[in-house]
Amino acid sequence: MPGKIRSAIVLAAVLLPAAVFAAAGEGSTTGRQLYDLVMRIINFVILFGVLIYFLRKPARNFIENSVETIRKLITDADETQKIAEAKMKEAEEKLAGLSREVEELMEHAREESEAEKARVLSEAEEAVEKLKREASQAIQQELKKSQEELRNEVAEIAVTIAREIIQENIQEKDHTRFIAEYLEKLEGSQQ
Repeated sequence: MPGKIRSAIVLAAVLLPAAVFAAAGEGSTTGRQLYDLVMRIINFVILFGVLIYFLRKPARNFIENSVETIRKLITDADETQKIAEAKMKEAEEKLAGLSREVEELMEHAREESEAEKARVLSEAEEAVEKLKREASQAIQQELKKSQEELRNEVAEIAVTIAREIIQENIQEKDHTRFIAEYLEKLEGSQQ
């Protein structure tokens, strides 16, 4: 098929100018202009044919390479999109997992907080009870000490009062008699 097209182009290039020149006649301006136009068209067709002949394979290779590159880019883009979608899905799953984990951590923190609160309250109650016991014991000791001091003071006052009464009421002869009775008791107990 390409051989027939080439033959037709060569035949047209040879016969067309001769036909145009014969139809216009020699020396006519219109014929000359028509001849120039046809020659330009023939030159264009020849140039176009030569360009097609030499550039056909490089152009075909360029177009095929471009198409292949575009296909590869589309395939790569599809793969990249699939990878991105998979990563997005994975990230969403992780996010959902993190939400559950955060909720579990919050619940655990609440439980620990309640346990710590109960422990602190228990320790505070124990400390209050201990302070009450210690205060009660201290009060009891102070009460006993005060009672002892009061007894001692009362005894001293009683002794002082008794001494004053005895000194006022006992005379020298009673005093001598008490000493004698005491000495007799001592002698009786030694035997």
